[in-house]
Amino acid sequence: MYRAQGRFWEIDFLRGLAVVLMLGYHFLYDLDFFRLAEFELNSGFLSYIGRGSAEMFILVSGAALSISYSRANGPGSSASHSLSSSTLHLTSSSAFPSKLFRKYLRRGLKLFALGLVLTAVTRVFLPERYILFGILHFFGVSAILAYPYLRLKEANLLMALLFLIPGYWLGTRTFGFSTLVWLGFRPEHFQALDYFPVFPWFGMVLLGIYLGNSLYAGGIRQFAVPAL
Repeated sequence: MYRAQGRFWEIDFLRGLAVVLMLGYHFLYDLDFFRLAEFELNSGFLSYIGRGSAEMFILVSGAALSISYSRANGPGSSASHSLSSSTLHLTSSSAFPSKLFRKYLRRGLKLFALGLVLTAVTRVFLPERYILFGILHFFGVSAILAYPYLRLKEANLLMALLFLIPGYWLGTRTFGFSTLVWLGFRPEHFQALDYFPVFPWFGMVLLGIYLGNSLYAGGIRQFAVPAL
């Protein structure tokens, strides 16, 4: 075990790299959208940059959630949990777990509210491609949905597949209704500037949680990296 407290520079580095790549991709997207320059963004290298940066950011976010949860429930906390799959029940002697859930609930609601603001703005100015369920909506929902999975390890690999595989299949289909667009059921002729449905993207969150609970068990780095 290598470090129990503080930030992990490799996590910050990957998150920062993902942000830089996303900003670069969206800068080119804006140039193309406003016809200031032309780029092929839906295929080839740039499409991989766009999707890969999103996947990296969501994966790292899942790992960060697991690390935060592990530290809140570590040996020194008032509500210590075991992260192993054999002890999945919350300790009954403390009310802390419910407080922790409220923390994730508040965070999720705040992010989702910001997403709704973005929906309103784009609905007014870009009605044909307004953001109905973008990255902020997704992070708001996933912050709440992730809570029951934060205690799991290997089980999250299976759960991730249950979101990823159907999600990628849904991405190749369209449907005659719009009520489940947030899950990944795209209506016919659906277009949006930003779209991150629960299927498949929550699967990436679960993969991140699995990596966090495996590589940073108990909020402690389980491998050696060069110090900065």
